[in-house]
Amino acid sequence: MTTRPATTGPVATDSATAARPVLRVGIVGAGPRGVVALERLCANAPLIAPGVPVEVHLVDPYPAGGGRVWRRDQDRSLLMNTVASDVTVFTDPSVPCEGPILPGPTQYQYARMVADGRITDVTDAEREEAAGMLPWSYGSRAFNGAYLRWALERIIRDAPAQVSVHLHPTRATAVDDRDGGVQHLWLDGEEQPLVCDAVVLAQGHFDVAPTGGQQRLKSFAERHGLLYREPLSPAECDLTDIPAGEPVLLRGLGLSFYDYVTLLTQGRGGRFRRDADGRLRYEPSGREPLVHAGSGRGVPYLARAEVHLEVVPRYQPRFLTAEVIARLRRSAGRGELDFRKDLWPYVAKEVGFVYYRSRLADAPEDEREAFLAEYGRYEWDSPELRGLIADRFEDPDLHWDWARVDRPSRGRRFADRAEYQEWVAGRLRWDLEQSAAGPARSPFKATAAIMRDLRDEIRQVISHQGLRGGSYRDHVDRWFSGLNNYIASGPPTARVEELAALVEAGTVRLVGPEMTVEPDEATGRFLVSSPAVDEEPLAVGALLEAHLALTDVRRTTDPLLRHLLTTGGARPHVIPDAQGEPYVTGGVDVAEVSFRLLDADGTDHRGRFSYGPPVESVQWVTAIGARPHVGSRTLIQGDAIARGCLRTGVENLALRDLALA
Repeated sequence: MTTRPATTGPVATDSATAARPVLRVGIVGAGPRGVVALERLCANAPLIAPGVPVEVHLVDPYPAGGGRVWRRDQDRSLLMNTVASDVTVFTDPSVPCEGPILPGPTQYQYARMVADGRITDVTDAEREEAAGMLPWSYGSRAFNGAYLRWALERIIRDAPAQVSVHLHPTRATAVDDRDGGVQHLWLDGEEQPLVCDAVVLAQGHFDVAPTGGQQRLKSFAERHGLLYREPLSPAECDLTDIPAGEPVLLRGLGLSFYDYVTLLTQGRGGRFRRDADGRLRYEPSGREPLVHAGSGRGVPYLARAEVHLEVVPRYQPRFLTAEVIARLRRSAGRGELDFRKDLWPYVAKEVGFVYYRSRLADAPEDEREAFLAEYGRYEWDSPELRGLIADRFEDPDLHWDWARVDRPSRGRRFADRAEYQEWVAGRLRWDLEQSAAGPARSPFKATAAIMRDLRDEIRQVISHQGLRGGSYRDHVDRWFSGLNNYIASGPPTARVEELAALVEAGTVRLVGPEMTVEPDEATGRFLVSSPAVDEEPLAVGALLEAHLALTDVRRTTDPLLRHLLTTGGARPHVIPDAQGEPYVTGGVDVAEVSFRLLDADGTDHRGRFSYGPPVESVQWVTAIGARPHVGSRTLIQGDAIARGCLRTGVENLALRDLALA
């Protein structure tokens, strides 16, 4: 191993240089997946390309390591929704990849190294945060940026002697094929392209043009002098022109909503304190706006199920087994499988099993095991299973009811927004009570914990055209993904406790379920209402889309993706449907297993790869980062891509040798 820094800036890649026996890989995006791809290239190079010089070019206009999302200079009050011991970019023995397993520290283990003085190149704020970090702590996004930068530097430092790394702090704008299997990767501001054997697209969430509805709202706001913000990361949104005391509407009650609330309250000098009875209270600074918020569901994301262990065992499904997954995958690509009919019963039965097992935690063991054994014999929602549950739990409120979980206010009407506000406050208190009990004592949080784990089994079934197109659109994109995130991907409990205090103080006010926003030309304001709340519409002059834009390559403004799409080098992923029209998604189409980019004709490109958010809908829930000890798909895919890049490069070198012979 040799120790050497990465180089920054252009590297000569003219025709003479390209003819030299050097294998070159361009990675577009130097965030977490770019780091994983680099680490896997370093791990596999000695095996696949022994003795061959390998140049890796990391291209990103944002700081390498953290990339755009995990910048170290962002507001430290913005937290991750993943605990420190669940964040990594390194493989471990649980990862069933072809390449070598080279373990490395998780974010929590990195924090201990900082706190112990083994890592010193950190800021005072990072050192202070590390000192108080526990395995189940939710680190700031800025701290994760520090971890990712350190991991990148370690990977570069420990790289094999044959591997050199070059950083390009700019944007990739185009990629074109050239003779000999190589590609020209064009960079903004550079006259000469990088000549690469393989290119990995790891941009993460790419920018998209506004939807038609968003553009209409933007135009309305401009005509009437209102404030409108399209979907954007809260860390990047300028909030200085939102005046104190004036109403502002947040559309969305997920993770972005919690971030906006933090920036508009604590970020403006507000403080939280505890009463003598331990209850959290909010003390306003007077500089906050009056925050109104709503969504279709009408209630904020629930707090994450928190487990105070450094390594949390992964739930092992009892019904959605490997054999069932293999059977369901047999029809992949034919547009036949239906999520609701064919897959959902297994998912629902797994969740119900965990829920009722938790409900019976204090029952005699023989009684509990007898119930669970009988439960396992019946199909989900069958008369026999419903009868079994009704006989054991006479109170219907103790039954797991998906409809009630999904829409907690279903069937209720509210006299006004004040009544709805009081109801929401009660829901938040209930969520905090469940969080305090934890998955070990709360049946609801027990199910929330395993729903995160079940994602991998669900992903294996539905990805790469596992479902018919209409089912993916209606049952996954428009329903289950949101439900899963609401239950299992919420914020830390501390954020929900803060929100409860803000709701009680009247600083944050919830509008109601099925919230609608209408631009009103007569008043020159956005009119906000809920069909379940009997009160006149609320008029506001500021609207923030408190959610991330959906990735859609058809609307992308990313120059490289735009170039690939317009030249036929890439295409949107299409899911066939035997019952009707295919579903054209917004994901960038890639081949299964290899993750090679598919061109407009469906041919996989031997030297282009992509993974992560750009391929959402080809793979389900791709934005999840690598998690240790659970056989992370991100790490498996990163390894496969790295090995594909190296094999392509070795083939290209052989072709160049033949041409010179």
